[in-house]
Amino acid sequence: MNDNEKRVESVLFAVGREITAERIASLCSLETQEVETLLESLAATYILLDTSLQLVRKEEGWKLTVKDAYVPLVSSIVTSTELDRPLMDTLAVIAWRYPIVQSDVIKLRSPAAYEHMRQLEEQGFIAKEKSGRTFKVKLTKKFFEYFDLPSEEAKQAFLKQVPADILQEAEQVHKQADEVERLIELDAKEKVAKEEIKKVMNNLKDEKKS
Repeated sequence: MNDNEKRVESVLFAVGREITAERIASLCSLETQEVETLLESLAATYILLDTSLQLVRKEEGWKLTVKDAYVPLVSSIVTSTELDRPLMDTLAVIAWRYPIVQSDVIKLRSPAAYEHMRQLEEQGFIAKEKSGRTFKVKLTKKFFEYFDLPSEEAKQAFLKQVPADILQEAEQVHKQADEVERLIELDAKEKVAKEEIKKVMNNLKDEKKS
């Protein structure tokens, strides 16, 4: 590894998030094209070294991160230092059933989840948008970056932290929610049909009067 590669690597390590080649070039006083070449070389080097780290190209640049197999370890460390267990459990349920509505989260996690979601929203892990009488709860970009969940395998590793009984209950709630949505849709179609029939009947009455 030459000196410029080490400089680029140090920037990636210090930043700890996605960063563009242009920004790295500016920080290292190098040309952008040269940095792109160095990043490709570094990515290949990490593969050859077979370490727990990997250098990946993402939507908004490059990121030095851990491989999927080590996500549970990283997540457990984060859990013990920055998010308490109730918050993590609520966040895990949201991730498992994502996208999910707030009312379903409450059914699964008790009314205490209102406070959990407030804190998670304040910390930027979730976002909520109005959906009928409740809210849709969405995972934010910060969630995926924070927990390093770029793949389905990593997501499954994260979800292994959720107790089996919670997962089973979540599946049942999901089925109930699907059935409610189906009934609402049928009811809406029935109302439209009734309105159409009513309109036709009124037209026939008008024609008879004329």
